[in-house]
Amino acid sequence: MKKYIHIFFILTFLFLIGIFYHLLGKTALGGDETRKNPSSTQKADTLIWYRYDAGLAKAKKEKKHVMVAFYTNWCGWCKRMDKNTYADEKVKKVLNGSYVAIRVNAESKEKVEVGGKKITETDLAKEFRVRSFPTTWFLKQSGDKIAPHMGYADATAFVNVLNFIKDDLYDKMTFEEYMKNQDKNDDKEKK
Repeated sequence: MKKYIHIFFILTFLFLIGIFYHLLGKTALGGDETRKNPSSTQKADTLIWYRYDAGLAKAKKEKKHVMVAFYTNWCGWCKRMDKNTYADEKVKKVLNGSYVAIRVNAESKEKVEVGGKKITETDLAKEFRVRSFPTTWFLKQSGDKIAPHMGYADATAFVNVLNFIKDDLYDKMTFEEYMKNQDKNDDKEKK
């Protein structure tokens, strides 16, 4: 009888660890609840993530650009981007002010509505031709694609990309020209 009691406690313990790990994994990546139900009571310094369909609707309504972050649960660079880039105050300020931030798990079977039909987030990643992680797509408020950013970006580099897109400079110059202008402006400020 003692043997069965020990097995019961071990299985219960393992079950509770599994639940804790599952919940911890969702919160570390922005959490499904945050994506489903962004709360107006969240702190101003919290980056607000939306589901794809809800985010596009919000972007059209508020006339904001869209940033779509494609990730997977196993991606180490995605986790680093969460910890270092998306947690940065300057990044959060630009994203919350000028963008609608969308998070898509490229291996999720959760359904989103795209063009009047329901597809999985995995299928959405395929439509965007995402093959490596993290991949960040930038969209116009209409949902039209602007450009992707492939791979990890630290906070400083990412703020430059965000500003380049939000100011619609991609229609006027290349990113390299923009960065040269930024370097010139930085040099002038130092003098």
